[in-house]
Amino acid sequence: MISFLILFAIISMISYVFKIILLAPPFAVSAYLITVENRGRFSHPNSLIISYLLVITLTTIFHMLMGTQYLSIYLNVSLVAIFITYSRFRHPPAIALTIFSYIAHNDVLFVESSLMIAVILWFADRIIYYANKNEGNTRNP
Repeated sequence: MISFLILFAIISMISYVFKIILLAPPFAVSAYLITVENRGRFSHPNSLIISYLLVITLTTIFHMLMGTQYLSIYLNVSLVAIFITYSRFRHPPAIALTIFSYIAHNDVLFVESSLMIAVILWFADRIIYYANKNEGNTRNP
């Protein structure tokens, strides 16, 4: 539980510094999944980083090509949801990040803060994942 509070504080601080507070909720859910529910299928380190990198990339492309109109958010969320549903990289909070990126629209700050937080979460998840693996605790498939 302490690890969740530490990660949540880091996420909140970065969100505050970049002035994109709305990005904190999806990342806070990720922090919860990797610390408290760390044996679940949605908390694998590769799923986390790949899902968030996909969201950051697709969102940037859609914002550049189509702006923040309704069709853009619909297509973007649909593609992310399809990827998370049908690939082996399943991290549902990434869908929420896609939606929040349209509410707090600022491409540069979105990419910078999201990448920073995603890397921190990925690193923390790797540590927790391998600590559990070395103790003989394996994650559910």
